[in-house]
Amino acid sequence: MKIYISADIEGCAGMAAPSEANPEHSDIRYFQEQMTLEVNAACEGALAAGATEIYVKDAHWTGRNINPRRLPKQVRIIRGWTGHPFSMMAELDRTFSGAVFIGYHDRAGSGGNPLAHTFSGRVVSEMRINGVPVSEFHVNTFIASSVSVPVLFLSGDQKLCDTAKRFHETLEVVPTMTGIGAATVSIHPDLAIDSIRAGVQRACAGDIKRIPLPSASAYAIEIDFKQPEGAYRSSFYPGVKQVSDTTLAYTSKDFFDIATMIHYCVR
Repeated sequence: MKIYISADIEGCAGMAAPSEANPEHSDIRYFQEQMTLEVNAACEGALAAGATEIYVKDAHWTGRNINPRRLPKQVRIIRGWTGHPFSMMAELDRTFSGAVFIGYHDRAGSGGNPLAHTFSGRVVSEMRINGVPVSEFHVNTFIASSVSVPVLFLSGDQKLCDTAKRFHETLEVVPTMTGIGAATVSIHPDLAIDSIRAGVQRACAGDIKRIPLPSASAYAIEIDFKQPEGAYRSSFYPGVKQVSDTTLAYTSKDFFDIATMIHYCVR
């Protein structure tokens, strides 16, 4: 069994402020350690369920947050950014048995996490696919489905977990916190680690082949930009239509095209 783990930081236990996610600020050091420990727990859970190969994508900011030495020896870690449109899911392909998301956060425009955003808090005010507001979890789940890889597990803020369960009923989730205004109420960091280990083990030990792959016959994406100049600059991407001063629209039957559009337009 080959498992792919995509890890972010804003949904790790205890996160509450922008400085705690910023590699240029000393506040991040503790949370890089917590991110590492939560990812390590996910790896241990997957191994206990029978995984023989694990790939970890460090998917926050620089892509260089996780301490590789703290992970099991069976793990290969993807650090930095390859430039591939799969982005937070770089190197994912059909050889993987399942995908796991650690430390994820709610979408731009949501109050579920004071650090909520969708790929770029500076650029995007909301992103919708087929009329439904989406988070990075939703986009990355569609990416996984496009290469026939089921998503097994998610940890992150409560609102994201609730939304994700409605979108993907078989998903195993571990909520780590609840956002309240500019604050969070978090579970204990060690409880998060223990719950992630147990949850990933349950998810990977289940009947993975029977897990549905969320998909659609066609994908219509709309991106609301925070500034008109961002929408105008990206409106020249082939096939994109500018439907208002701040909104772009694009449609394709292939989600790889959608991922590529996001990759080049949200910068």
